[in-house]
Amino acid sequence: PLSAPPIPEIIAANLTDSKDVSTQQNEAHTNDIQLIVMQRTQWKQQGQFKEHFKNLKVAAENGDIEAKYIIAANLRYCLSAPIDDNALHLKLETVAQYSDAGEAIDNTLEKFEYCTGINEIARRQFYTYLVDAAQHGSVAAQETFANLTPEFYMKSQGFETLNRGEYIKKRDTYKLQKVAFLEQAAQHGSEKALMALSDLYHSQQLTENSLANAYALNRLMMEITNNNDLYNRYAWFEQRQYPQLSADELASAQTMIEKWQSSISKNGTLYPSD
Repeated sequence: PLSAPPIPEIIAANLTDSKDVSTQQNEAHTNDIQLIVMQRTQWKQQGQFKEHFKNLKVAAENGDIEAKYIIAANLRYCLSAPIDDNALHLKLETVAQYSDAGEAIDNTLEKFEYCTGINEIARRQFYTYLVDAAQHGSVAAQETFANLTPEFYMKSQGFETLNRGEYIKKRDTYKLQKVAFLEQAAQHGSEKALMALSDLYHSQQLTENSLANAYALNRLMMEITNNNDLYNRYAWFEQRQYPQLSADELASAQTMIEKWQSSISKNGTLYPSD
């Protein structure tokens, strides 16, 4: 059954004047605005998941966003569990060859037991629940969606047999949705989303205004995180990017920083990466 969410902790986040470019690492940065630190949803249930599935589905059908995410997370977890005794036997034969065979066998047996009674059709529905939760504002679902690789998404949804044109269209649609969810999560204070977007721009997987956008995202990470190690890491990135930016790129980055700062401040939440 769903339990009541823990009372959120209030901390002050580091939303400083974005025009002040940092020039040194800050070992203990101070904070100027309060954000609510959101606790991560504990999606795994006690006992077997099938014991909770019915009640969770009822809650999800009644609009419970957390229930939708919990179902999605569990079905995704069960997607890789052996579906029956024959599949379990084959899996155990495989993991017995691993260097950490003992642990791998224990994990396989635990997952098989936890997921028993959840058929393959239900397991593949993880994506439907995940997208539903993400579209209704679940930051955890948005982060999880973004962590799916295009290859995993295409395989899990049975798109591998599509012709090349349809395959590429489905894959590209997934990639666009991934970026949209990351942007939504980031503007609700998700450190994971900010890191993922920064990496996408830095590696030029997203090419539009990539240097300026990566710089802006690194600045935003510095300004919201309460983690000194993360602050120092992104300050290091920022200091090396700043000299590479043209005046137009700096202006573009500044506009993005101010716009996203406003959204993060308005939403008032922080989802730490750890």
